[in-house]
Amino acid sequence: MKIVFPVISLETGGTRFIYQLANEMMDKGHNVEIVLPEKAAVAWPLRAQVTRVKELTPSTIPSADFLLPNFYPTVFPAWESKKGRVVRLSLGYEPLWVAEKEKALASYHINAPIISISEWHRQIILQETGKNSTVIPGGVDTSVFSPCPKKSLSTGRLTIAYILRSREHGYTWKGSEDFWEACRGLSQLVPGFDIQVVAPEGANYQAPLPYEIVKAQADSDMARFYAQADIFVSTSYFEAFSMPPLEAMACGTAVVTTDNGGNRDYTKNGENCFLVPPSDTHQLTLVLAHLLTQEAVRNRVALNGLQFAQSWTWRHAANKLESLLYQLAQS
Repeated sequence: MKIVFPVISLETGGTRFIYQLANEMMDKGHNVEIVLPEKAAVAWPLRAQVTRVKELTPSTIPSADFLLPNFYPTVFPAWESKKGRVVRLSLGYEPLWVAEKEKALASYHINAPIISISEWHRQIILQETGKNSTVIPGGVDTSVFSPCPKKSLSTGRLTIAYILRSREHGYTWKGSEDFWEACRGLSQLVPGFDIQVVAPEGANYQAPLPYEIVKAQADSDMARFYAQADIFVSTSYFEAFSMPPLEAMACGTAVVTTDNGGNRDYTKNGENCFLVPPSDTHQLTLVLAHLLTQEAVRNRVALNGLQFAQSWTWRHAANKLESLLYQLAQS
């Protein structure tokens, strides 16, 4: 079948869903095309056809069996084009954070099936719009995200890894202030650990502790960043799925994450990770102190996470998407 993904850009973050699904559907023998504005960034190695247009309008959307718009501004050109059956791919419930809340909400009320990416995400959409959706969860490429020797083996100091996305760049829900507050308290309980961060937007935070910024231009760089650390931390208040903790698990690193909703499908507190309530910096500090000082616990959680992540493949996600589209084609 012919599938078109109209997108605003394919930068880092949640657009990985589109890149991975597009490539997997290509590998399954489908004709997949990505259409995006001529100056839009593309951060991923796509095997699907990429078509650049001056802007996304009904006239520039290619014809297809299915059109899968994602971010809310892409929904209306796809819907108005009448060039294929629209399936609204939601990578996050936008009214929670965008300024154009009414327009974002309207993108869920077109007469089109909706794809969500976690059970929590499905529930939020249902609660806010009355519309049900089909869950197609994310995955992880374990051929890339896999273990390598820990940096602490050579330095003698345990490393905490964190992805820094700041309020100044619009990421008001990522909880970066909570991370630094927890680290400040942690330094008084367990001195002598290192902090490494990846800052995708170049954020430079006035932190209470020294930290090293790691440049990660490709998945292989991110995999090394996760794998060389002893603990990976995620502090989001909410996420539709939240891929970094799953990627860190696949790299054999112990994960501490907030219970952000979207990660409930794959997190098991005390087994493959440790969950803390969003904004609870005191509990985050205590859990980090526990993992830094209890090597056996840290290793057990890391090993469980590594084993658990193996079944979360992008091919599984593509199989679910293919099954849904075939079902819709027959209805």
